[in-house]
Amino acid sequence: MFRVWNQLTKPRVTVLVLATVLPGMYLGTTGYPSLFAISITLFGTYLMSSASFIFNQYIERERDAVMYRTKQRPIPAGEISPMMALILGIVVTFISFGILTYFVNLLTAVCALSALLLYVFLYTIWLKPRTEQNIVIGGISGCIGPLIGYAAMANALPLQAWIMFLMIFLWTPAHFWALAIFLKDDYEFAGIPMMPVVSGIQKTVNQIFIYAIAYSLSVIGFYFVDDRMGYLFLLSAIVLTVLILAFAYRLKLSMDKALAKRFFFFSILHLFLVSIVIVIDSKI
Repeated sequence: MFRVWNQLTKPRVTVLVLATVLPGMYLGTTGYPSLFAISITLFGTYLMSSASFIFNQYIERERDAVMYRTKQRPIPAGEISPMMALILGIVVTFISFGILTYFVNLLTAVCALSALLLYVFLYTIWLKPRTEQNIVIGGISGCIGPLIGYAAMANALPLQAWIMFLMIFLWTPAHFWALAIFLKDDYEFAGIPMMPVVSGIQKTVNQIFIYAIAYSLSVIGFYFVDDRMGYLFLLSAIVLTVLILAFAYRLKLSMDKALAKRFFFFSILHLFLVSIVIVIDSKI
């Protein structure tokens, strides 16, 4: 049962979501967030993120069944029925919303729920089957981690929270299109209009490079919008920016699927490191 839960809820993706909640929590208070506040906020967010992935797999169960990468997921593999998965998603959503409302505050619960609703309805149901720009607009759902963190500590959403939101918004297309490049054949077979399928790899790598530039500018720009960011953050941001731009440029020139896969994983590490440096520098 634990293995089925793990496959339904994509815990490796959720870990990155949780990593983007932490900077908001540390920046949202003048002191240090308590261990209880961190634990309960992350647990509630974990449950809401898990529920969103359960709904995603329920909705996409027929497409998952024909894609090599996803046909062994629990629903198409017959390890859990679609109805049980749907009920599980609903129950987990209510538990998460209740925990965040009772132990944290209503704004935090609303932020987490909005991420789920955007991911399920805007991205999975509406945009993903219809347009190659699905991840640009639909990716909003994955940007709400910093808002959850700020809301949990400050019960407010200041400018800094929205700049971090923008940072992840600009990170998402480059990250996800790299995934779409090395899974191009799978997406094409399933009829999902990802950019490499619709417009080709050349346009995709060009767009990855453009978004990598925009994301890098937003990372460095965060130094100028929060006076708690010091030279540790600025120097780290510059080094990390150079690395991701160099990687994106190499991908632009080569259009190599194996390099796209490495860029995908490096982009995860990049956002994780940026989040960690923000946490550290905010309290030095």
